[in-house]
Amino acid sequence: MLGFLQLSVRAGVVVLGALLLSSTVVTAQPSPTVTRLLDRARAAAERGHEGRAWALIGRAVREAPAGDESGVTALAAALPTEVAEPTSVWRQRAAETRDAIDAFLEAAPAHADLTRLARSRSWAAALAGDHVEAIERAAGSAGLQDRASADLLRDLAALSVVRRDLHAAQRALAAAHRAYPQDNEVLADLGAVELALGRPGAAVERFGRILGRQPADFDARSDLAGALVAAGRAAEAVELLAPAAAHYGDAHPELHLELAYAALEASNPRVAVTAARAAIAVLGDDDARGHTALGAALAASQQRDEAESTFEEALRRDPRDVRARQGLEALRGPERREPSRGVGRALAAP
Repeated sequence: MLGFLQLSVRAGVVVLGALLLSSTVVTAQPSPTVTRLLDRARAAAERGHEGRAWALIGRAVREAPAGDESGVTALAAALPTEVAEPTSVWRQRAAETRDAIDAFLEAAPAHADLTRLARSRSWAAALAGDHVEAIERAAGSAGLQDRASADLLRDLAALSVVRRDLHAAQRALAAAHRAYPQDNEVLADLGAVELALGRPGAAVERFGRILGRQPADFDARSDLAGALVAAGRAAEAVELLAPAAAHYGDAHPELHLELAYAALEASNPRVAVTAARAAIAVLGDDDARGHTALGAALAASQQRDEAESTFEEALRRDPRDVRARQGLEALRGPERREPSRGVGRALAAP
């Protein structure tokens, strides 16, 4: 997990009208006027005239005959698909798209299959500012084994994270999991959000399920170990990581590092020292992480002088290593006369 929360993002940026203007699904044959307007909008978008293209699509919506969804589908296709906070211009356009789809859905015949358009409506509403309402709609209409709805809900969750609304993200991901329960990426996102919400027990269950499905998934193993530590079950994290580090640590040195810090949390500095030294043996000469972990483990083992020199070596390798600098300052600070076990524990959490 990187940054605020690393939720994997499925979508990228779609240039205005580039994908779906030419592949709309309609419930009535588009009129020549609508087809001509959409062709002109596509050409304007290709020339970089975004505002002109948007105006032409809006005109196509107004002039479309009853039952022709090509215009509103083009509006939806023109919206950004990047999971990021949109500009004020795109928030306004998203609101216009939401309203246009609402009007079309209200007038559509009862037998029409408008599922995809309804999903587009949810994304437009979210971009316009109401991601909570969008999640409720998308969750309410999602079916079983509904991959498309699960993908939409996952994107809505990512947008909720951007907006610092973790509770909404959790609801979206829980609904995505119900719609497509075999998707491990959804489970991983859900575990990450639950961990950020202070629910490590729930996160343990999510990551444990992924690891049960894919025992060789090192990311899932690391996520589960982190959740176990957060849940106060560091000894279990050590048991989980130790065999993996022994077998795969040379190729994946992060396993040694994670084991070292989990062992510190479990008040087992002996294992932490061994794991940190194993990490140093396989990391590059310019990589300070192993020495930083070893410094913390030595401090927890009451080997103050060795810990200081190890932190110094870490800073020689990487002067920007904040954890090594904090460890060295703690050892040399006013509390120098105090036992140094607390220094190692303070630096244990990743």
